[in-house]
Amino acid sequence: MYCQKCGTENPDDAKLCRACSWVLVSTAYAPRPDVKTSGLAITSLVLAILSPFACFFTALPAIIFGIIALVKISKSSGQLKGKGPAIAGITLPIIFLPIILALIFILWSFDADPIPEDYTIADLGSASPECALSYELLMSISEKGEKHPPDALLIGLSAQDVNLVYQVNNIIKENDYFGIVEAIKENAKGIYQAWENAKKGRDIIEELNTFPEIADLTEPDLEANIGFLRNIKLLAFLYQDYIYLQTENGSIQDAVTELIKLDSIFRKLSVNARSTVTKLVCYAGLNMDIRTANFIVNNPRTSNEALELLAEHFTLLTKEQVSLRNSVISEYLMFKKTLDTKISKDYSLPKTPFLKRNSMLRLYKNYCDNWINVIEQSQEPKKSELSVWPSIYPDWIVVSIDSEGKVPWIYTAYNPIGSILVRLFTPAMEKVLEIKTKLIVQDDLFQIVLNKRLGREISLKARAYSNEYTIDVEKKEIFSPGPDEEPQTDDDIKLLINPEALGLELE
Repeated sequence: MYCQKCGTENPDDAKLCRACSWVLVSTAYAPRPDVKTSGLAITSLVLAILSPFACFFTALPAIIFGIIALVKISKSSGQLKGKGPAIAGITLPIIFLPIILALIFILWSFDADPIPEDYTIADLGSASPECALSYELLMSISEKGEKHPPDALLIGLSAQDVNLVYQVNNIIKENDYFGIVEAIKENAKGIYQAWENAKKGRDIIEELNTFPEIADLTEPDLEANIGFLRNIKLLAFLYQDYIYLQTENGSIQDAVTELIKLDSIFRKLSVNARSTVTKLVCYAGLNMDIRTANFIVNNPRTSNEALELLAEHFTLLTKEQVSLRNSVISEYLMFKKTLDTKISKDYSLPKTPFLKRNSMLRLYKNYCDNWINVIEQSQEPKKSELSVWPSIYPDWIVVSIDSEGKVPWIYTAYNPIGSILVRLFTPAMEKVLEIKTKLIVQDDLFQIVLNKRLGREISLKARAYSNEYTIDVEKKEIFSPGPDEEPQTDDDIKLLINPEALGLELE
């Protein structure tokens, strides 16, 4: 029975309304008041159901509308109904939210699949097995312990010899032809003494030259022992000083012979060099040898026989000799090993969804593969990039590392620690590629000078930075404008020339 005054439902045998105490007389047949469903309650329920699909933007309105609906229903004296939808509108978002967050966390925690057919050390170009002893010879001059020991006894040089070699080398780098000649003559006694003292090192150079290839078996590791590079550089500087001195003293045939021995080492090692550091040392050695050979070629006293020997040896550098493929793959293998040993074990970094190993390696491998294609100018079809996302994810955005080692923010959110590590370990390949290109250009310039001295046809067509190389007789140089493509700037690539020796004074 409904109260005719307030509409409250009462038991059929009630005499008084339990809500307003109205006397229920002859009300058994009283019509039920018109009761409406709260629109706010319905709205609350609809918003609650939509909240998981709307990133919970509708959750708060659903709760607010539900609370308001309950208050109005309780005050409506039975004129409004909809407590159930209102309560559901309040509770569903509260129930959905932790479930959805847990689901999101689980999906976010998934790592990508392991890389199929990943790079291994077997993918590195290497010398034939019979040349393995050449690597042992290199390691015999590999210094251990301090980075700057008081002397270089492994190659026979004293601390005084080392200082002299570096001092003369700095003079050669900064001076013109006449400045170089003066410095060489002033330090002749010290250079000859250092040359005699370095017999151990020179014997190793001689023995290395008996191998058709020089092996580099260095493990891709941050702590790899490449101490031999310091003594190789020292020997290269000493050879340079000695060759300049012999050239000025008229012993040009001996100078050419020693230069070819040294340059053969860099050409052979460069083919199989693994680490980027080793490759860059080879580039520096080849660069220095070209300049030294240029010094000999521009000496008017150099005989045709000596010139022919230089031309026979100093052919254009091959693709294999300047290739950076080994270096890029070594960088990847070193990154992978560092991640699995130093970071995960030595630093006791626990397994965490903040560091997704497989995804990070996929991203880094894509970067390395792209650089191999760019550097090697590969004509092979480009490999499809590995997805950095878990396989259960739909096809999503493509992620790549930019020139500064950065990745899109969405990937940083997915793999926070991995993104930091990628940025820390990404090599500056743009700079390495620039060094490689400069070496190739300088090699071109030397070929022009050498062929001009031999009376052969020359072409000034450039391979980079300009359409043609420039011969400036007045400034006594041949040059390329370099990366900025502007002549007479600091990044010019040039060789000094003697116009008289090259027969250019008549042009």
